[in-house]
This record gives sequence, C-alpha cells and structure tokens, in this order.
Amino acid sequence: MIFSVLLLINSVTVSLQGGAVMPDGKVDKVVEAPKEWHGPVWGVDVNMDFAPDWEALQHWNDATVGVGLTYWNMGHEQLGHAIAPYIYMNVPFVKKPHFELGVRPGLGAAFMTKTYRNTVPDGHMFVDVVGANQCVGSVTNLYFPEELYMNFPLINGWSIGLTGGWYHISNGSIRQPNSGYNIFGGELGVRKLMEDDEAKRRKGEEAKDERREGIGDKKWSVAIAGTMGGRQVYYRDQQSFMVGSMHAVAYWHAHNVFRLGGGVDVFYDGAYVQRKTYFGKTNLSLAQPGDCWRVGVSLQPEFVVGNFTAGLHVGAYMYDPVKALEPQWKEDGLPQERLDKPVFYAYDLLNAGSAGYPDGWLYTEVVLRYHLPWHVFVQAMMKSHLTKVEFVSLGIGFWY
Repeated sequence: MIFSVLLLINSVTVSLQGGAVMPDGKVDKVVEAPKEWHGPVWGVDVNMDFAPDWEALQHWNDATVGVGLTYWNMGHEQLGHAIAPYIYMNVPFVKKPHFELGVRPGLGAAFMTKTYRNTVPDGHMFVDVVGANQCVGSVTNLYFPEELYMNFPLINGWSIGLTGGWYHISNGSIRQPNSGYNIFGGELGVRKLMEDDEAKRRKGEEAKDERREGIGDKKWSVAIAGTMGGRQVYYRDQQSFMVGSMHAVAYWHAHNVFRLGGGVDVFYDGAYVQRKTYFGKTNLSLAQPGDCWRVGVSLQPEFVVGNFTAGLHVGAYMYDPVKALEPQWKEDGLPQERLDKPVFYAYDLLNAGSAGYPDGWLYTEVVLRYHLPWHVFVQAMMKSHLTKVEFVSLGIGFWY
C-alpha cells in the first residue's frame, strides 16, 4: 500500500515564503503603530504532488493533487507563528519544456501560537488594549492558500519555481475576536520531478471510477441543501449562537469542469434573537422577532472535479431586517430607532459583517461539496460579507 502511494508521487517542492499582512485595525493595535502594511512575514513551505489516474484530473489539463505543510512567522511577537497543513490541486495552464504556468488553490488548517487570550496583559482580560493580539481568538483556524505559480524546468527533473498568492487565516467566527490575517506574498522554491515517467507511475493502475450517474452527465440539474453551525459575535460577549441556511438552486452545466447556477438562500442567525446583553455590538436593544432570518438570491459559479464541486457564490439580500439594527449613534451614546433602508444602499464594504457592522446587502459564500451515490451530497460553507467571515457551517443536500 505504502509502495503504491509512493509510486504516485509526481514531484516534491521546497520553498521560502515572504510577504506582508493586509492592513487591519486589529493588526494596528498589535503593533501599536498604524501602518499601510504590517510585516514583513516569512515562512517555509514543503509540498508533494501526486498524479493518480483519475479521469476528473484529466479534464483539468492533467492536473495533480497534493499535500503541503507551511510554517509562517507572522512578523511580530504578539502575532506569533503558524503551522498549516493543507491539501491543494495543481492546475497547469501552460506546460512547455522550459516553462510552466498554472494555479494552485488549497484548503487546510492553521494552528497559531498567539491568540487574544494568551497575549492580553495581566489584569486586562477581555478589554480593548493596545498590544494584545485581537486578530484571532482560537488556536485552530482555517487556512486558504490560493496561488499563481511559474516553474522553470532545468535538467534531470529539477526546476526553479516562482509563486505569488493570497493566504488567509481565520476561524470562521466560531470564536471571537476573528478579524483574521490576509497575507499577500510570494515564494521562491526548488522542485524535483520524480524520475519515473507518467507511464511507469500509472502502470497497472485501473480506473476506480464506478460508473454511476454523475453531476456532469446532465445539461441541467437542481439541488436543495441545508447547513448548520455556530458562531460568536463579540469577544467580550462569550456566547455562541446557532446559525444555519437553506438553499435551492438550478445549474446549467456549461462544461464538464464548470457549471453556473442561480438560487435562493435562506439564512438563520441566532445572534439576532431577542435577548438581554450588556454589549451593544449586535444592537439587540432594537431587535424584534424575525430579525434572525434573511433571504437572498445568488449567482453560483462552481468548478467541477469529478464528484467534488467548489464555488464562490455572490448574492444580495431581498429580505434583511438585520440592516435596521445598524444605528447611527446619538450624542448621548444611545442608538436611535430602527432604520428603514432600501434593498440596495451605500455601506462600508470592508467592515460589513464584523462586530458592530451587521448590515450590508452583498454577501458571498465559499461552498465545497462532495457528491455521494443516490443523488446525495455533503457540503461545507463559509458565508462572508466580502472581507469579513460571518460563519462556517456543514450540511447535506440532494440533487437531480
């Protein structure tokens, strides 16, 4: 078993990483001096490509899949260090004898050495203080490395690689604070292609694809799905709230690797039920029954890799009572009455969805699905308002 897996190894890459953290108010408080960019950050990345004989990967220009391990030094004592194991897909766009160009989307976990709770000075627990790490509130976080790469093959399977990308670390608002990190950076690495050629690596391998009706066999399909999860809103208010969603969508299968959908999304957020609180971050003094429900319509482009689909959905709320809870504060520090906003209105795009900014008519969803037999799929979803993650949830759905 181990020997057969080793035969599938396509390449091994070791890279040095460097970059900077996108500016954020929480980062500024950590470094005690606002800067346009915080950094530099640096790290080391090791990854291995595998070339299994999967028909789904052949549809992606003979793509490979891989596993990697990244170390990040976040550039400041209070930001600490991160260890991030992840999986990825390596998709070549251009593949010439001395030049390769492609993309490498990935997903994993990031384990942080510094969080809010182990950087707050003694005697100042759960208060706004300069110098505490208010970027993350948990040791375990999600990790999203999304990269564009170039390889320059040399001799005997060796090549030099240049990579640029966006690296995001966040816990999906499961625990606050959670402004997270957005790292923009690059990599310089050395890659070794295994000497076994493609025919030898795949020799004796039989197709393991059990023929059943697949998601790419239809021109049109429909799906319904539901998810559940939990989140915190404000790090001083240590309460967790149930969240969930329901989705109904119709897809047009434009290609065996791409489908385009349009659908209706219903969201439940228990943070907006009526309750007593000492904190005004969710403006619950203005809450009414029904504020915990929102309904939107969304455009849902998705990429297809065999039985996997991955999409970035973009939607707009058609019913959204939460926007009425975003008050303008009076001089005495108390919120005014509920606001009456139209469906589309001007708002702070970069802060929408964070604690104290619950409004915003635009929402996005990162959705991963795996399709099982009997027209069933399992789903993981991260819902956000542009740069701010609202919640992460898991669920199940049905398609036809």
